[in-house]
Amino acid sequence: MTYPKLTVFNFRVSYFLFRVFTLFWLCQQLDFFYKFSKRATELYEPTVWFQRIIMPVFPAAYLYYSAAFVMAVFIVFSLFRFSILVNSLLFFLAAYISLPVVSYNGLSHTNHILILSYFFSIFLNPKKLADEDYKYVQIYYLGLLITYSLAGFWKLVSAGKDLITANPETSWFETNAAKFNSMLNYAIVDQELPHWMLKIYEYENLWIVITIVGIVLQALCFLGAFSRKYLTFCLVFLLMFHFYTVYFVIADLRIMKYGLIVLFFPYHYFYPWIRKIF
Repeated sequence: MTYPKLTVFNFRVSYFLFRVFTLFWLCQQLDFFYKFSKRATELYEPTVWFQRIIMPVFPAAYLYYSAAFVMAVFIVFSLFRFSILVNSLLFFLAAYISLPVVSYNGLSHTNHILILSYFFSIFLNPKKLADEDYKYVQIYYLGLLITYSLAGFWKLVSAGKDLITANPETSWFETNAAKFNSMLNYAIVDQELPHWMLKIYEYENLWIVITIVGIVLQALCFLGAFSRKYLTFCLVFLLMFHFYTVYFVIADLRIMKYGLIVLFFPYHYFYPWIRKIF
């Protein structure tokens, strides 16, 4: 199978599966909302400017649940019929439903991958994409992966600046950087690092290598948009990366770990069986 053909094929499969996955994501968001609604309203604090405009106060239950219901209906509709309007509304609803979780974020995930997936697929009709349209799918992948690359580049720039300016604060290139990062995040939730984790962090020189390699690979994630093999490698790397963030940094991707698999899985390996469905 040629690269253009498998690129379009993989997107076509993930387009529909990701919408099914979003239904499970919606259930999780509703669970979060129910828990957050039990908290004091004073704890709600919008973190970015557009949150202060769209959702300046914690939303009423009927409004939030209605938005979730409408989104679920649109998702089911989009499984059977393509509509730019519906796709656009799915993007806005995904962003809206994420806002309460973001405002109570602490160390939680902000669902940006899910929101961006709906944004970059607004005009992509999976049933009408021809093999020669694979470049549009590349733009879609690039829009998702660039978020990781920008974070990686920022870490490299920040670490380089620290080295040049001899910044006394901890740099990513120092021996205890990873350990300090874990200690800080565990302290935020009023916990101490587990004994097994302290043992792992004793290999300080190894962690320097792991940290540098991890940041470089994160910065290069955007290249996965232009190579299927590298995209599969990025999927494996991102799952390992988020496994680390879950247990060592307590920045849980939660259900979106599975969303990454749905988005970037190499479905073309199972083409003979899947083509009978899609």
